[in-house]
Amino acid sequence: MVDRVDRPKPSGFDHVGLSVTDLDRSISFYRDELGALLVMPPFEGYRGFSGRMAVVLLGLTIIDLYEHEANRGERFEPGRTGLDHLALAAESYQEVDAWARWLDSRGIPRSDVRDSAGFGALFDFVDPDGIQIEMSFLDRDMLRQASIAVTERGDNKME
Repeated sequence: MVDRVDRPKPSGFDHVGLSVTDLDRSISFYRDELGALLVMPPFEGYRGFSGRMAVVLLGLTIIDLYEHEANRGERFEPGRTGLDHLALAAESYQEVDAWARWLDSRGIPRSDVRDSAGFGALFDFVDPDGIQIEMSFLDRDMLRQASIAVTERGDNKME
């Protein structure tokens, strides 16, 4: 018999690691275009990792950039199993629009800004390796209220 164990409360992602084809180009993109801070400059891999890596800080999100020696230079494809996209947080609708204008001014192609099921707004663009990035504003209060309503109706059960 196993004693009852309560599930800890999730606190979100700690960091994300991305495989890139050109570490220096990716550092430039995340730093110069998105405003990330380079917190660990490029260094040789460790613990069984063969290649170079660097770490950037984007807001409160840590992004590990990995340039694997075995990488054959293929572009990212979100339709395959694995990462679909990386979502960056905006604080408001206005900030989503400000990011759209910024990327337009830098010549970085993006999708149109679109509604996020009534909970916010978002648009997509890609990094130099084709990794899909979503700029997203989600109204957390509206999501919380919707979650409470779903729970009260009992619609959150998996069948």
